[in-house]
Amino acid sequence: MELLEIVRVLVAVIVPMVGGQVEKPQSLRVGAEICNRLTKEPYFESDMVLGRPWRIYYSWNIKLDDKCMDMTFKNATPQIINRVWHDMNEYLESQPYWDAATLLVTMGRAKHEMLLFADQGAAGRFIGVPNVVRDGNISPARSAVPLLKFHMKLLFGGKYLLMTDCQIGVTTMSARTKEVPYRAEIGGVAANLNFGDGFPACTSDQNKGEQTGTK
Repeated sequence: MELLEIVRVLVAVIVPMVGGQVEKPQSLRVGAEICNRLTKEPYFESDMVLGRPWRIYYSWNIKLDDKCMDMTFKNATPQIINRVWHDMNEYLESQPYWDAATLLVTMGRAKHEMLLFADQGAAGRFIGVPNVVRDGNISPARSAVPLLKFHMKLLFGGKYLLMTDCQIGVTTMSARTKEVPYRAEIGGVAANLNFGDGFPACTSDQNKGEQTGTK
């Protein structure tokens, strides 16, 4: 598949899932550089992301502004794997090792979903199969949807979750819902990552103490 075609497919898959506006993805190098940086000090445990939803509060290479995007992770059971296989196997450019799926992530109100497979290398590296058939946003041709590559990293003992698409560089930083961090803290964590200019997300969602000026 040509490079421009890969970018086109990736943007078509990822943007409907995240629900924002991609900020001029220049090349696949952007995503690869961020993912390579995250592998230097990897920290990820699947059990730590399960349960209550995560909400995106900051992003790079995509603008969400006041949109609030939640993600929920669950273990990939045989039933889930079989369902996604049934929906997607004929549309994938290449096949993952289906029995190795570990997590299912569900995103947004439309419940876009992606099946994640632990990839070789540092903890937190994943291959993703987006279930675009279930979404209904894309009518894929057979053998046309590429496998996606992601890296996730937990920060501050699991308070924040970074998720990066390793191909076009869309990166998000999330925290658990109902535990809204202070905006100043979110900005400080984002700045220390040195990923370049980013954008606050879900801007209407604020810590109650921040709203009243207390801590």
